Amino acid sequence: MPGGITPNRIATIPLGDYNADYYLTLIYQAMINLGWDIGYFDHDGIIAYTPISWASYSEEVSVRVKDDVVVFKSECVGYQGLWTSYGKNQKNLDLLFNEIAYAEYHLQSELAETTQELMNSVPEKQFLSLDDPPMAGKEQLHGFFSPIIPCEKYFITPLLVILNTLVFIGTSMAFKILPAFLSISQFHLSKGETIQDKMYLQFGFNHRTQVLNGQVWRLLTSTFQHFSIVHLVFNMVALVYIGSLIECKLGKWNYLFMYLFTGIISGMISVMFNYTEISAGASGAIFGLFGILLALVSTNFYERSARKALLISTAIVVAFNIIPVGEGIDNAAHFGGLISGYIFGWIAYLGMNHQNLLIKKWGIAFVGSSIVIVFVGCSVAFMPRYQVTEFAALVDKTEAITRDLNHDFYDGTVYGYGIGKDMSRQDKMDTIEQKGLPELKDLKKMGAEFKKLTLPAKKARAAKAEAKLVDLLCQLYQTLYLEFKEQNEEKYRPKIDSLTEKVNYVRMNWNDENLVK
Repeated sequence: MPGGITPNRIATIPLGDYNADYYLTLIYQAMINLGWDIGYFDHDGIIAYTPISWASYSEEVSVRVKDDVVVFKSECVGYQGLWTSYGKNQKNLDLLFNEIAYAEYHLQSELAETTQELMNSVPEKQFLSLDDPPMAGKEQLHGFFSPIIPCEKYFITPLLVILNTLVFIGTSMAFKILPAFLSISQFHLSKGETIQDKMYLQFGFNHRTQVLNGQVWRLLTSTFQHFSIVHLVFNMVALVYIGSLIECKLGKWNYLFMYLFTGIISGMISVMFNYTEISAGASGAIFGLFGILLALVSTNFYERSARKALLISTAIVVAFNIIPVGEGIDNAAHFGGLISGYIFGWIAYLGMNHQNLLIKKWGIAFVGSSIVIVFVGCSVAFMPRYQVTEFAALVDKTEAITRDLNHDFYDGTVYGYGIGKDMSRQDKMDTIEQKGLPELKDLKKMGAEFKKLTLPAKKARAAKAEAKLVDLLCQLYQTLYLEFKEQNEEKYRPKIDSLTEKVNYVRMNWNDENLVK
């Protein structure tokens, strides 16, 4: 299969009357001549890795002697753009076959002696094995439906893919069906909330306000929710790739625990940095799995040659996908998943290598769940409850009152043009005192409310600017009222002009930190 999630190329050559050990010796020598790193060599085959270069970040080339045939396979270690090897795997096999012919020509007179020396030098115990190679999980992906078919070394990942897909299908159907049966009033929408937002929250998507008010289960349910088919497909492709690499190494239950742990923590970190946005997706947990792999390849968990290939390929994939660009991308969840995954990766490494069997079996689950409980508990207990929604509602109220005051003072009520131009002076004064001044009093109260809100830094600056703007507007309208009441333009007009200039300046420079100190 030259393309796919795990691009590879396979070739089978019959041994015929050729001695298997002799042929493996030729292959070994050919790989050495090509500069490939050999991670495993024995009577049953060889595992080697091509050098890192601009054209390739390493492929695994394995040779297996099985019955009377030799099976050659070149497989991409890292994720490949557009899921194709761009001919690298076929090129590896062509180079190897040519080099085998070259080695056979030069070793033919001393092949038996060279083979004997090589076979005598094979260690009794090697880090790698053809029965459990580093790419053991990826070897299960050999057909169109293989990513969703559970098997011995690839069991939890396909179940997660199926579950995410079924949840997306169910949610998508509900989004189509429910609005047709329910009226807008039945959704009980808050100010500024859409039907779509309401449905997202009903189906367990992640949101700061709900989580901090006790609905921490959203950190788990949102890991299985997606916004679109594109969102789902890209996440599931990445999940199949990383899952096929590490599930067989961690063990299916440790792997599942790690997936859920990093998904929950990345969701909590998303809550920390997103104040109003609704979030969802498996990407936080997937980046967690990448973080686990980066931790494992930082240790001696993998053989040296395989470690180098996996480290380079994984680092490239992570660097490409973690770049914080684009709208609608939850970078907080991505970074949170990656960092927490790296920590859990070290926990997994220490747990799986511990001599105590109880710790080896249950240590990862116990330590991981403890970290998650403490982290989420402390976050919910100590994270500030930002009043972003209340801030937006208060801004809307002040703008509405300001429009009414502009109507009262500038659309003819005071200055005699527009809709109030035919009103008598007494009628205008009655309108101002009975309608405008109470509105002005309400506006002043709202200015004080801005100062009481708990908000993140940028919103806090905006609230201070709003409070300052409201104060200036109150002074402006009060001065306009006095000017009209006393009919003394000479006394009040300079102050009115000055206040008007300040109001315009605040509106244009609300985000200037010096303005709101």
